Amino acid sequence: MNEKTLLLSSAILFGLVSGVPNSVLAQTAPEAKPAADTGAAATDGEGADESWLDQQIPGQISGGVAFTTDYIFRGVSQTDNNPAVQGSLEYAYETEFFGITPYAGIWGSNVDFNDGDNATVELDWSFGLRGTVPIAEQEISWDIGGIYYSYPGAGRIDGEASNYNYWEIASSLGWAPIEPLSFGASYYYSPDFFAGTGHAHYLNGLVTFTPPNPWVNVALFAGLGRQWIEDAKDYTDWTIGATVSIKGVDLTLQYTDTNLTQAELGGNKLSDARVIFTAGVAF
Repeated sequence: MNEKTLLLSSAILFGLVSGVPNSVLAQTAPEAKPAADTGAAATDGEGADESWLDQQIPGQISGGVAFTTDYIFRGVSQTDNNPAVQGSLEYAYETEFFGITPYAGIWGSNVDFNDGDNATVELDWSFGLRGTVPIAEQEISWDIGGIYYSYPGAGRIDGEASNYNYWEIASSLGWAPIEPLSFGASYYYSPDFFAGTGHAHYLNGLVTFTPPNPWVNVALFAGLGRQWIEDAKDYTDWTIGATVSIKGVDLTLQYTDTNLTQAELGGNKLSDARVIFTAGVAF
């Protein structure tokens, strides 16, 4: 699962805190829209609401787009405190083998590292397996895979390679003990983190509360994360906020902060406390 992938309001609820960069908290893939009826004949009522192409190609394609006032990844701005437009696309296939679902996807956003326009776009390529495990009359959801973070156009800075591109192994667990309350935990490992800063580990937790109400869907969330980097400053980030879904549009308002100082980031304000607004739609 792509951390950034909070991506998109719907995604929002699980990307920012999880450190799935990007947008907002750790994303759960939206349910795919049913295929349009092509009028093709169905046998015994099977596939009546599926197109011929849907019947030939198994699985589902889902995605989303979002606008956010700042692209925050693990508490640090990736757009120099400016807005971002983000999008995601994922293919998943539900197998009958212990309910395991393989998936692959791509997530993208504009970025600005204040490096002379060396990198302006981020594309994250993800793949993995997810599913659920029944435990004591409940289910634990799980997800394990890999993410390749790429920055097309990022070459050399002051004559040296930027080394922006990097891999991470991503894993997460989810548990909903009672209907309005759910918990999530994620762990990410990179053998050579962003800008060649060596081994890195990121661990985070997320609590989501969805109070029932007859008007709109509301989710309240709070998350805490810890980033360890071999050749850079270790730090803690946290967030709290709410997502409201209206007419298929997810609106998220959240507060995020870290224990990094401006001096530790070269005198900038990329890790200071801030309030972020994100609007997204999923399909």
